[in-house]
Parts: sequence; structure tokens; C-alpha cells
Amino acid sequence: MATILITGGTGFIGSNLAMRLLERDKDTKVVLFDRSPDLSRLTGFDSRYEAVKDRITFVQGDLTILPHVLALFDTHTPDSVFHLGALLSAGAETNPTMGFQTDTVGSWHVFEAARLYCQHAGSDPIRVIFPSTIASFGSFIAPGALVNNEAIQMPTTMYGVSKVSVERLGEYYTRKGWIDFRAVRFPSVIGASRGPGGTTVYSTLMIQEPFRTPSRTYIAYVAPDTRLDIIYISEAVDAIVGLHDTAGNSLKPERRVYNIAGIRTDDGQAPTALDIKNAVVALKPDAVIDFQVDPVLQKTVTSFGVLKDEAAQADWGWKGSAQRMKLIAAVAAFSKEVKEYPKRIKSLELFGA
Repeated sequence: MATILITGGTGFIGSNLAMRLLERDKDTKVVLFDRSPDLSRLTGFDSRYEAVKDRITFVQGDLTILPHVLALFDTHTPDSVFHLGALLSAGAETNPTMGFQTDTVGSWHVFEAARLYCQHAGSDPIRVIFPSTIASFGSFIAPGALVNNEAIQMPTTMYGVSKVSVERLGEYYTRKGWIDFRAVRFPSVIGASRGPGGTTVYSTLMIQEPFRTPSRTYIAYVAPDTRLDIIYISEAVDAIVGLHDTAGNSLKPERRVYNIAGIRTDDGQAPTALDIKNAVVALKPDAVIDFQVDPVLQKTVTSFGVLKDEAAQADWGWKGSAQRMKLIAAVAAFSKEVKEYPKRIKSLELFGA
């Protein structure tokens, strides 16, 4: 039975990934490593969770403590690692020391543990899959500009700096033959049960709140014409699983990190906040969504570019825009999830309460 380690395993992406891996293969078990013992994002799947829970092991620990990470590999001998554990952008800006320790040093701990584990076992390098971010490009990219896979990265936040650092470190460890590092750069990931900590969380709350609390007016903190590259959680999971499953000889040695483009409107653009509102209202006519610009947050959101993912399509068969989910379909899937799994969703404001 294959064992897959997911750091940040109780989180938004980690919980969805765990369910995907467990449901697609009954010969897979997952080890979830996280600082938070709150498993509600998993248990909230109700009968789906009950069907797979015997193949889930939870380990509480801290990425910043190397012995915790080393013990994971010694005890559970994983076949693959999805390294999702991180302090998100707002949290890392509020506490940059913890952001550096968790996101940069914690990632190095994972790489070192994987290296030592494989050397001791005499095995091939273990696959380590990592989610990077559009924020890694920083201020070098003009607002709304299309961003090529190899565009220059000039991050301006601790979160972005850490992501770029881990990208380069993972490539280094791969060139040395120590691990098999692979990474995707995500746009803003939307979906029920997303947590606090990101400046783009409005893109999730604009959809989640009208379906969850119909009587409440949700006020987005950006202008209606603000474009944002977004991807629905199921397609984000498609991307990281697809890259993980790709045979190593299909990837170019010089390229281990791939942009993943998000939802596109009919004119090929990233959706605006007004597009998101209109998609919600189309499915729920009584939804009330207003806009009240926060200048600081608006500036941050408009600084992001729009990812181009031709490299991922060419190297490992990632689906092109014609095959990707449309905005109305993403909103419909989102609303269905809110209705079916309400216990997975936590009340949160911009950065959590």
C-alpha cells in the first residue's frame, strides 16, 4: 500500500487533496502532518470521510522543528510528499519571522528529511510536490499583465520571497539527485472551507457567503472591475496530482516549476469581481454583493498578473483553456459544496477571527 505524506494536511488544499488520493485508489493511505489538530475539513465530508478514515493517519507537529519532520519519514516511510504546509501571505507579513521559519526553513527541513531518508534507504529520490504562487512574481509584473513561466520573479512579500526561495532550493536538490522536486504556481484558489490569511480571500467569500448566509450582504473590498486570476479547488488538485503522476522522463531537467492558469471568461481574460458577482446572482438572484474599496488591499490585489501555462500543457499535458472550468460552472460546484458539506466551513472575515 502506497503511503503519501501531506504537510499542511488539515488545511484547505490538503484536505481536498487527501480525499482525492484516497478515493481514487483504495491501495493508498495518507499521513497528514499539521500544527493544527482540527480535522473538521476532513470529517466534514461526512460519509465520504467515514469510507476512507481507516487509511488516514494524523500527526501533529511543527515544520520549523527538524526532529518533528525527520520522525515523519522514519516512522511512516512515505512514497511521495505533497508539501503544502505554510503560513499564508497576510500571516507572514504580520509575523515575518514566523513566515520565514515556517515557509523557508520548514521547506528546507522537508527537503533534508527526504534526502536523508532516501540515502539511508538506498532508494530513488522521492517526489516532493510543492504549491508556489502568482505572488512570487511581485512588482516586476505590470498589473493584469500575462506572466510567462520563466518571467523574472521580484517578490515584495515574505510569502512571495519564501516561495521563490523554495522553488530554487527544490531545483538545486533535484540537480543534486537528492529529491524529485516538482512545483506549480497557483493563482488564487477558491472553494468552500478556504481559510484566512490571503489578500485575495474576497474571491471565495463573494461566492461562499451568499449561499451560506443568504440574509447577509457581502461587501468585497475591491472595485468591481478588478481582475483576478482564480482557480477552483478541484482543478487546483487536478494540477498537483497530474504533475505528481507524470513520469520523470517527461519533464525537462531545467524546468521543475509550472504556472497554472485559472478561469477565463469568454474573451480569454481573468474574471473581474463583477463577473464573480454576476455568476453568483445568475444562480441565486437574491444574493446581495456590494463593493467598498480598501485602498491598501486594492493595491495588493491589482499588483498580481495573469498566469500563462503553456509550459505545463507542453511538458506534462495540463489541460488548455478550452478544457478548463468556466466561471459559472465553478460557482455552481462551489454552491453545491456549501450545501452538502457545511461542517467543513468556518466563519471567517478577511484574515480570520
